[in-house]
Amino acid sequence: MGDIQEMRDQILSSFNDIYDKEPTEDQVAFIFNLIPQRIKLLAEEWGWDETEVRDYIYVLIRDNKKIPQ
Repeated sequence: MGDIQEMRDQILSSFNDIYDKEPTEDQVAFIFNLIPQRIKLLAEEWGWDETEVRDYIYVLIRDNKKIPQ
């Protein structure tokens, strides 16, 4: 699986767990742009399903009230 698909899957999974629905493509792009470079680099090295990356994305989505609904 490619890195882009893994990233997308991680965002979809976290978003669905929190909101019980799938995000739009605009929401996925918005969330991706919120992820700091250090987390993206960690994901490049260890994968998007690495615990620290996965947990960061979950908390980012859960706590960010600026994500378009």
